[in-house]
Amino acid sequence: MHFLKATGLVAILALGPLSASAQEAEWTPRRNIEFIVPYSAGGGSDLNARALSEAIRKNRLIPRNMMILNRPGGSGAVGNSYVASRTAEPHTLMTFNSGQMMSMLTNNAQVRLDNITPLGTLALDTLVFVVRADSPYESFADLAEAARAAPQTLTVGGSGRGGEDNLVFALANQPAEGALQYVPFEGGGDALAAVLGGHVTVGIFNPSEISAQIEGGSVKGLGIFSEQRLEGAFAEVPTFVEQGHPDAVFEMFRGYAGPPDLPPEAIAYWNGVLSQVSQSDEWKEDIERNSLIPAYMDAEESAAFWKREEARYLELLTDLGFIQ
Repeated sequence: MHFLKATGLVAILALGPLSASAQEAEWTPRRNIEFIVPYSAGGGSDLNARALSEAIRKNRLIPRNMMILNRPGGSGAVGNSYVASRTAEPHTLMTFNSGQMMSMLTNNAQVRLDNITPLGTLALDTLVFVVRADSPYESFADLAEAARAAPQTLTVGGSGRGGEDNLVFALANQPAEGALQYVPFEGGGDALAAVLGGHVTVGIFNPSEISAQIEGGSVKGLGIFSEQRLEGAFAEVPTFVEQGHPDAVFEMFRGYAGPPDLPPEAIAYWNGVLSQVSQSDEWKEDIERNSLIPAYMDAEESAAFWKREEARYLELLTDLGFIQ
């Protein structure tokens, strides 16, 4: 982020018009930032938003406060619609991830990728199958065998319908011969409460959502949807690949978006902020603590990457029967 001192500004004006890059650096927030999380508190998107806001605050990267507002509902559609309605408003941001994009596709939502402005991507994430510590199931093979013996009696809780949790459920349900039943929740916090309360058999979570419970011993992991095992709290959780299911792999992006038609100078400003966050000690510690994969992409790179991912998800979701 660049600030122009008054004396420097006078000098630049005396020399002539500002360059395009200098003009793009002019905008700064004039009021507090609405930071929309389209899911309930306690889930992966919520935790990600709070980590980003804390890194911005500690490093004094913006002159205003980040006000986190949870707007759950419709598998992300409520939050997406709100941000899309704030046309050209650079003081409104939201978390945006693979699950929101997939939900847009599977639910034929009015708000699509073209109705928001990509601002950046900071990490890749994955998902893990967990059960309560006192569950009789010690492996995914145990769970799948029990499900096949009593179809639709074992339940799997996840965030939303048609998003990343629902997708990896479908990947895991294939070797279970379709015998598991999916139960959607408004966010990871609600799904976690259901698992711990014994209301569902299994929960699907991002590592950041469940690491404390794994470390504390209240839950155990049956399988993780990454190519390789994660480190730290998840070192003992086997991948689905090593359990004989090579197609059960999924990595999701974690990014940030704004309303449509944002002015270029605002996009440039948030580019600078997110770039500095990616290099901060606070963010690097959060990446390590939550078993994320660092993957910084600016607004232009994110727009291209998200478009490619949209095409990939459309094909995958159609193959799995989510889209007819």
